[in-house]
Amino acid sequence: MQKMKSLDNLSNTSKETVARLLDVAEILFSDLGYAGTTVRDIAAKSQINQALINYHFKNKRGLFMAIFERRGKVLFEERLMLLSQARNKAGSKPIPLRDLLYAFIYPPLRIAGESSGGRAFVKLQARLHNEPKEIEQELRSEYYNKVSFQFVDELHLTVPQLSIESIAWRLVFVMGLYIYIASNTGRLEVISRGRCIGSDWEQALLEMLDFCEHGFLAPITPASPSCP
Repeated sequence: MQKMKSLDNLSNTSKETVARLLDVAEILFSDLGYAGTTVRDIAAKSQINQALINYHFKNKRGLFMAIFERRGKVLFEERLMLLSQARNKAGSKPIPLRDLLYAFIYPPLRIAGESSGGRAFVKLQARLHNEPKEIEQELRSEYYNKVSFQFVDELHLTVPQLSIESIAWRLVFVMGLYIYIASNTGRLEVISRGRCIGSDWEQALLEMLDFCEHGFLAPITPASPSCP
């Protein structure tokens, strides 16, 4: 995978330039997608010469990858850290379901709550399936598959009554839930008639944990020839 140049040897001015490019590109890519965003758009929005984008990232693909390297790496490492802590806490017993769900849900929700860029990144994850397949596959392999496999395996130990297939389905439902909540569309405020605030991340986390925990523990409904 093409890696972003190390920031260690850059001047403070260059570091600021790289950060601004990543911030602007993150929001544009999340709104317009990879194909719909041009290097010219990013240069104009960030008010940075297009030549500097090519210097730091080589091309649009390099910039897109760098966005995931910046935040995807944080998401990857934080999930693994929380999973490790949950394993240590559980000892020889299976990890409690709520602890597993917390380790999976909290990192992206925390990132989304940090800034508009964080919310854009979570939204960008939701768009990955619409991006060029080679980019999607490379990013999922680099930042998501390894962690997801570990969570599926741990969930199978915690809820052995569920098949791997059911666990995979339910974990994907969890992904869809946190991505929608992190996007903070304003729909929650409308249907609650102003009683709820979508950016109340602490309450959002509690509600999601309750909902997902009970959802994972729901009994499997036998398949029938005709679905309702």
